[in-house]
Amino acid sequence: MENRFYTYRRVGYLKGRMAENLGVKFTGTIYASPGVIKHIKKKHGKHLSKKILGNIIECMKEIIESPDYIGVYKLTNNGIYIELIKKAETNILIGIDIDDKRDYIYVSTMYPITNGKIKNRLYSGKLIEWK
Repeated sequence: MENRFYTYRRVGYLKGRMAENLGVKFTGTIYASPGVIKHIKKKHGKHLSKKILGNIIECMKEIIESPDYIGVYKLTNNGIYIELIKKAETNILIGIDIDDKRDYIYVSTMYPITNGKIKNRLYSGKLIEWK
């Protein structure tokens, strides 16, 4: 990882078992940049509780450590985008981008998701339950 990433926070680790189930060949530490924290607060802050907004990093760590659903959002030549969802009072989705060319995994977004959208993604096969 490059020196310019020194301000990024470690929020978890993409484990081999999860990567294998998603069809991803790359594992490693997941980072969150100061910019993504700012993005979450600005774009999704009004939809998240004060408890979550006050502890965004801890919330990310919890979701990454034990998601209820996992899925690949899309595969491109530029990378792989995966989703992790934790069911709670408010269901929270974390978008994670994998840049295997630079050996870098990072959180790109975090926002609430409805039960209906979760059911649709399960039905279409975009998500699987994770235990």
